[in-house]
Amino acid sequence: MKKRNRAAMFVLAVSMVTTPVALLHPLSSYAYDGKSSLEPIQLPEDIVQLLTELKEDYVPLMKDLHVDSYGGTSKSGYVINLSDRKSVITTNTTLTISTNAKGDMTSFVLHDVNRDKTTKINQKEAYQKAVDFIRNYIAFDHVISPQAMLSFDRASELDHLAVVSVYPRLNNTWVDKETARVMVDAKGQVVHFQQEKLKLPTTEEVTDPSKAVALEKAMKEWQDKVSLELVYDESAGKLVYVPDQWPTIDALSGEVVPSVNKTTNKTMKIKGTADMGVWRDTKKMEQMLEKDFGLKLNQRTYKNVKEDKKYKNSDIDRHEWNASSYQSAWITLDRNTKSPIEFKLDGPVEKELEKPLTHDEAKDIAVRFMEKYLLSKEQSFSVKETSLVENLPGWVDQNLVRPISSFAFHPEINGIPTKRPLFYLEVDAKKGNVVLAQVNELPSMPATITKDGIVKDEKAKDAYVKEANLRLAYWYPKVGTHSAKLPQLAYLPTAGTKSLQIDAATGAVEESWLEWKATQ
Repeated sequence: MKKRNRAAMFVLAVSMVTTPVALLHPLSSYAYDGKSSLEPIQLPEDIVQLLTELKEDYVPLMKDLHVDSYGGTSKSGYVINLSDRKSVITTNTTLTISTNAKGDMTSFVLHDVNRDKTTKINQKEAYQKAVDFIRNYIAFDHVISPQAMLSFDRASELDHLAVVSVYPRLNNTWVDKETARVMVDAKGQVVHFQQEKLKLPTTEEVTDPSKAVALEKAMKEWQDKVSLELVYDESAGKLVYVPDQWPTIDALSGEVVPSVNKTTNKTMKIKGTADMGVWRDTKKMEQMLEKDFGLKLNQRTYKNVKEDKKYKNSDIDRHEWNASSYQSAWITLDRNTKSPIEFKLDGPVEKELEKPLTHDEAKDIAVRFMEKYLLSKEQSFSVKETSLVENLPGWVDQNLVRPISSFAFHPEINGIPTKRPLFYLEVDAKKGNVVLAQVNELPSMPATITKDGIVKDEKAKDAYVKEANLRLAYWYPKVGTHSAKLPQLAYLPTAGTKSLQIDAATGAVEESWLEWKATQ
């Protein structure tokens, strides 16, 4: 945590008041630590230094904040809460910072309801800001992602942020498991940092990197197996070629690692009859949960976590029906339009199906949910369907794997799908119902798209593979959210390779934002 010696006097008023106490330090404060008398207390010097550095170098908005409270000790670590609060019920900006016993910052969460979500983010500048932050505040041996990704996570209010991920290193080799991330907003401010403890295997438990086949051999296999598809890039407003999947190469054999998923693409015309009014009425949402999902709401505790006055300027509403033992339901809505952002069921059901759903039955359920609750018109989609293969690898613990079928609904125009899906749904075959539904924001689509004059797919692939690169990594195979205990030595496409696409009109190779997902 100690970056430079910028120690300054910083006092903390301990009486709880409704207006900030004016102090000499730029970060005025008021708080009560739960132990002290009403005499002002001095914050620890290293906390003063940290707050000063953050304000001067990474978060100019902190000049308008004051410390509400802090707790902890130098032996256990600290939690510091700041805000622009002028009274008990009014606030627009909050900041929570946590440190560990070693003095390292472990999390930093700035929530600003007035955050700019319309200005285009400068990818290079955001990346450099994040890298500077990482080099100053992450102590362990790490690898920084070579470029920033873009978060679209509206449900967690982390949309429109540049994300730079940090990975550990073992045997001087990248470990493909995110252990920290930094998020930067359109103004170049760091607004989110999370560092998680990750226990790595010993060098004796993993394969020696020197046993890997030559990169050239892995690259040839990867180039043979990768394939591209023609899509409409809704953010750029043009046709592009992008990989439909990224093969993983076993670094010992030089061959493609078989996927644990079966993936198909099918075109469907869906006639939606959704009454979107269900999302505007809590009673109607509860009727849906009881009738279609069998939830006993009298056994659950309801709360709209964003209805408190302190969240009055939030752009989302989140309704929760929580249960201690069985499924909880969470519905996140756009506050202005009352349209759904995310529907989620989490936790065990009271009784699972004796005979799990087939993939086709799961698909029927996903489509019915769309027709009834998400889509209010007739529309054509290219549906990317994913389900588990029948024979899973030996490392998989069958008791920990949920039989999930997923369906990504990409709007289709003249047979060409959009790059990002409009709807994404998951169905649990043992629970027998939808457990996740997400709605993305997409720009208005053109009425027609023509493929006249575009480059052929063979030419597009040649251009793509010439620019693609792989890197050696310790890769944790996954089935859903279940990961192998030990990583496998593999060749993976770099982040730069994943961000490449081919302009279908010119054949030019170009970079695009790579989407960041919390579960990646």
